[in-house]
Amino acid sequence: MNLENKLVTVVGLGMRTGIEVVKFLAQKNAKIIITDAKEENELTEELDALEEYEFQLDVGGHSLELILESDLIVVSPGVPADIPLLQQAEEKEIEIIGEIELAYRFASAPLVGITGTNGKTTATTLLGEITEDLNRNVTVGGNIGRALIKDLPNLEEEDLAIAEISSFQLEWVKKFKTKISVVLNITPDHLNRHADFDEYINAKKRLVTQQQEDDYAILNYDDQIVRNFADDTKAEVIFFSRKEKVEGGVFVKDGWIINDLDYQGEQLIAVDDLGLVGPHNLENILAVVTCALLLGIAKEDLIATLKSFTGIEHRLEKFATIEGVTYINDSKATNPAAAIKGLQSFSDSVILIAGGMDKNSDFADFASEIPQRVKSLLLLGETAPEIEAEVKKLNYNNFLHVDSIAEAAEKAYTLAEEGDVVLLSPACASWDMFSSYKERGNLFKAAVNNLRGK
Repeated sequence: MNLENKLVTVVGLGMRTGIEVVKFLAQKNAKIIITDAKEENELTEELDALEEYEFQLDVGGHSLELILESDLIVVSPGVPADIPLLQQAEEKEIEIIGEIELAYRFASAPLVGITGTNGKTTATTLLGEITEDLNRNVTVGGNIGRALIKDLPNLEEEDLAIAEISSFQLEWVKKFKTKISVVLNITPDHLNRHADFDEYINAKKRLVTQQQEDDYAILNYDDQIVRNFADDTKAEVIFFSRKEKVEGGVFVKDGWIINDLDYQGEQLIAVDDLGLVGPHNLENILAVVTCALLLGIAKEDLIATLKSFTGIEHRLEKFATIEGVTYINDSKATNPAAAIKGLQSFSDSVILIAGGMDKNSDFADFASEIPQRVKSLLLLGETAPEIEAEVKKLNYNNFLHVDSIAEAAEKAYTLAEEGDVVLLSPACASWDMFSSYKERGNLFKAAVNNLRGK
């Protein structure tokens, strides 16, 4: 793909992806237009990062007519696919791709892609740590926070790239494919962005439908939607399961993880020896174990990492114990299914902080977990009234509304007794009040730590 002197428009600078795309295009001597719906004063940090690069800037609503003369348009993951600019570009038959597609077209190294509604970051991080023992150059990126375009084009054939892949990133794939795909689970999410649940499922499914006969698709047998993906891929399918024996796959039996890839039923590691706890994490581990075995990781190295890896920040992160009360930061639970898994990690005596940006989620199942586990519910953000309405249907009335994460921490501190768990597991995105789930989690931790000694 030759980009020299080609007019390329980058749509959206957010989340650093657009910045890295611009830098890459500049290296390829493309003529660059940057367009963003935000005003210039809202993009100060991003534009400062690009001050040494030449480009034409169009801000405040994608109005520059020259954009529709582009040879190529590269869309950042946060940009909705149905904006008028992209519809007009499609009518003019301008090629539109995403950042991962651009990176793939300049790639030589094989790629492992991990997707799913929940668990992507944990699984990607764990696989990254496991592959540190491989005798090859390995890079970890994608939706986890490091754009693929930054590293993938620089890797050689003998190297390896591991990428967390979101539904947004898969919207504009054309030739992109992975050597190994991993699909962890599918539950309703981002329904404010996708037209309906089926559209969301189909976006995720692209990870496996793009694959060919010499590729591998690692699928969760326990998730019926994911299991059905096996019918839509040319890749060799390998299942993992924590509930059933899956021949030729990886599963749990009698408290052990069983490696049956070679149909020998080998006991690999006892579940009780794993560093990560919880049924949702066990599913992540089974997927990663399957992938690691395919990659040829030495079993002793694999087992050692599975024992030592205890998780990632903002996902069921135990960060403080104050006066016998345990504080858990689960800010990465940005949808009801993730928050349910967080709640199910504790039996009772939970003071739960929940609520956030509305993604058109259904909170009924989430609410059903609250009466038997949650002694007090603290609600904040756009969705507070919706969650309140759902718990009221269950005759649960132990809730309070708060206006900030600091107030939530202080109320929880006041309500908690020795032996209780204070859990931030919002079941919602953060963007109504925060820049990211990371900011939300960090502010919660800071607020709690400020309460020490009060």
